[in-house]
Amino acid sequence: MMEWYIGNVWQDKTKGLSKKVMTLQFSSLDKPLPVSSVEFSVKKAPLNLGARPSKYLAVSGDGAQQLHSLTMGNATTPIDFYLELLLQQFLLGETSTCSIETKTGDIIEFQLKLERITSNQQVEKLTAAEIYDLALRYKTNGVAMFKDYPKFAFDYFIQAAKLLITYKPFDKLTKASNGIDGSEVEALFVQIQTNLAACLLQEKRYEHVIYHTDFVDTLENPSEKSVYRRAVAFYHLKEFEKAQRTIERVPNYEEKREFCKLRDNIATSWKNSDAHYKSVVQRMFS
Repeated sequence: MMEWYIGNVWQDKTKGLSKKVMTLQFSSLDKPLPVSSVEFSVKKAPLNLGARPSKYLAVSGDGAQQLHSLTMGNATTPIDFYLELLLQQFLLGETSTCSIETKTGDIIEFQLKLERITSNQQVEKLTAAEIYDLALRYKTNGVAMFKDYPKFAFDYFIQAAKLLITYKPFDKLTKASNGIDGSEVEALFVQIQTNLAACLLQEKRYEHVIYHTDFVDTLENPSEKSVYRRAVAFYHLKEFEKAQRTIERVPNYEEKREFCKLRDNIATSWKNSDAHYKSVVQRMFS
């Protein structure tokens, strides 16, 4: 049974991932889901891992395999992030040789066996409170990865936002009916949007920053981070008046160094822009 599956190859070329089935102790067609908990073993020491951090891809000094427990959605390094994606392609009892191609062209190769699936709940069947907890976990992991791995952080923030956006408008949620109050969900959603804005600023996607910080104009007391990131985006889009009005949302912004520096940059660029415009007009009509 399932002999045809041996040698089967799965690939995700956009992420540089692949696996080839070596053996299968068939018991069911179950595969791990994005919120599953599993037990797996590392059958062989990874090749070309180098100094890249990983919680799981290690074997003992005598080369013996190690058994690991893992809950999907907890990775805080790129290698473990990809390892989770690979495991989601395994059948229970499968042993496969896996590889991850890095940006530098290195091929990290290792062999895994999926030993057990200890829980396998579908995201669609989670309660609102459970969705909140999952989104919070994704957001927390994204914050942890932002400094060293901003693209992975962005992916976490996107996943978290997608989970929560299905509950809009949030004021329909109540603690009594849904296990979570709508105000808590909205607060987390705003934090995630603010985190997305930080990632988008790094990529100079200023129009997207404006979109994701739209709440700044409607919230009574938006966070300083969200206000600042929105103002920076307006500044780079040469919307100097909007940038200045945005930073004025923060009480006593003149006492904050970052805001003062931004205010001065806005004033200088605004003045130069007006002077340039007047010069162009004068040349047109001279």
